[in-house]
Amino acid sequence: MPSYDSARERFRLGTDHLKVLGHLYDGEEVPDELTPARDGLRAAGLLSDDDAVLPELATLTRVLADTVLLVQIEVTGAEGVTLHGALIGQDACYTFETWPGQDESEYVPTDLGTLVWSLARAVGLRDRGTKPPEAPIVTTTVGVMDAGFAALGQMDASSVEEAADRLRAALVDAGGPEDPELTVFTHLLLQLNANWRMTVAWQNRSGSGTDISGLAVLDCGPLGYWLRERPTEPIMPGAVTPDSELRLIYVEAKDLWELITNLIPGADELRVAP
Repeated sequence: MPSYDSARERFRLGTDHLKVLGHLYDGEEVPDELTPARDGLRAAGLLSDDDAVLPELATLTRVLADTVLLVQIEVTGAEGVTLHGALIGQDACYTFETWPGQDESEYVPTDLGTLVWSLARAVGLRDRGTKPPEAPIVTTTVGVMDAGFAALGQMDASSVEEAADRLRAALVDAGGPEDPELTVFTHLLLQLNANWRMTVAWQNRSGSGTDISGLAVLDCGPLGYWLRERPTEPIMPGAVTPDSELRLIYVEAKDLWELITNLIPGADELRVAP
């Protein structure tokens, strides 16, 4: 059910609610399949009976219709995949976060000056005081990592030691790296808390199209953060095969903060109205 928290000017909206707003912004009739979503917006007081948008929601609707910069974050964890990110328009910025298992996202107005902080919070970035391992760079293939994930999914080991031995054997069978990288990689997969991809897309100032930048990170809990340098983000469909190189590099939280900052283009790169 969509809702509005006036104290914090935040909204809970699902994909169908956004589609309804898009049709209304373009002056179109709401399709029959979106009638339940439109009725939900009306029941929440976000639309009038004649489909006039609540003034507070009008700003978000405008940003959705004319997004200058979009940040999408795909987080994969034990509860599945959640989507988060940010929308920047000509005169407003919103961040959005989704709770695992929920269809709706929470949209909150955000100052541009705190955007990186908001994005870092969305991925749970924090300094855990970890130290670089013996092998701070692991190089193997995507197929080896997939074999490791498959082994973990089938595992019923009775102890951490047994799990590590079985996973190590699976990685070796798949053509995994030599020690010390093999040992490090084994424990990275065992300790993997989540992996996330952050993609930033913006309409470039020249008007010639859309520019894209991105990064991917493995959050390995007590073993820290690992930047997936290869395959390089953003990944185009069909560009990665099991034989593609996988290169993971240990990074500290402060360095990851800087990488996120560098993903965001400067104002001189954006299509901003005069």
